[in-house]
Amino acid sequence: MQGAHQSCVADVDTESPNARKIPDLLEESCFMSRLISLVRPLAILAVAALAAVLMVKSRPQLEARSVTIPPPIVAVQTVKMSAQNVSIVAYGNVTAWRQLELTAQVGGKVLWQSPLFEPGVVVGEGEPLLRIDPTDYELALAEARQALSSAKLSLAEAKSLRQAARVEEAEASVAAAEVRIERARRDLANTEILAPYRAVIDEQSVELGQFISVGARIGRVLGAEKAEVRLPVPPQDVRFIQSTESAAVTLHSETAGELTRWQGRVSRVEARIDPQTRAFPVVMEVDDPLNAAVHPAPLRFGLFVRAEVTGGTIPSAVKIPQGALHGDNDVFIYDDGALKRRSVTVARVNEGEALVTQGLAEGEQVVVTRLELMFEGMAVALSDD
Repeated sequence: MQGAHQSCVADVDTESPNARKIPDLLEESCFMSRLISLVRPLAILAVAALAAVLMVKSRPQLEARSVTIPPPIVAVQTVKMSAQNVSIVAYGNVTAWRQLELTAQVGGKVLWQSPLFEPGVVVGEGEPLLRIDPTDYELALAEARQALSSAKLSLAEAKSLRQAARVEEAEASVAAAEVRIERARRDLANTEILAPYRAVIDEQSVELGQFISVGARIGRVLGAEKAEVRLPVPPQDVRFIQSTESAAVTLHSETAGELTRWQGRVSRVEARIDPQTRAFPVVMEVDDPLNAAVHPAPLRFGLFVRAEVTGGTIPSAVKIPQGALHGDNDVFIYDDGALKRRSVTVARVNEGEALVTQGLAEGEQVVVTRLELMFEGMAVALSDD
């Protein structure tokens, strides 16, 4: 303030007669100037605040309105009970109904091998596959016959001389010689390996000129009369197969974009449960699987197929989407604009569909739309579809 006071009196002539009054007047003037500079911003703020208040009060009042939230829209299915055929779908590999490891019953050199004795070739029952050198076994048969002749001669001589002790010994020699002949004949017959039944050669383990010993592995054949498919079926579905005397099976396989079907039948339900899948092995059969005259195409062993088994019939049931189930056996019913929870009996669930046998009445509407939140008494609206 001292600086301000000095600025106000800087130009005053101190030698004039009224010089003593002038400082007081200048100090009063300076005070007023400072007061005005302080009050001016406050006045501007006050005017702005007043203008804001007037603007707020002058705006039109908003009309209060109540907002109605529409209920969620759901789709429904009308219950219509009817007989439902049960179709069970499973997957498996085609195998031969039986397979056999061929082994050598006698030893020797392989002198001949059939051109059909190759993997993948179909051979008929009794088809010769290979022959082993029979020389030693022909000699053994001849010696057994000679021994039999000598034994019979000794027996005749003992009987003519009425030597009871020699007769008994000679009879035993004859019996032993006859057994040796049978064994020699069997060994000679075993030098030729024959197909035991109509089969597919799966493996061939020997070659022409090879020497093999007794018990050596020759190959493996697969029975071509029937094909089997072992299907893993859940326990809840096995009862539908067991209730049918002859369940039909349709096999499907897609190769190079072409779908092929084969018809078969259920052969048996094995009396055990697979420890890994916890399913019952159900075995189905197809007769003469490689015969293209019987089937659209040969059903080859090792093929992976999709099987549809026609099981029993449920006398009265309704099929609903699996998504309509809440938990294991609850559904929601549309009842006069609200949801109503209902417990039902589900016979089976398969491929996104559920068969309900009890708990629903004819004509009721099952809610098939699944909302994030659903509860008893919840208001909903029906879809136009």
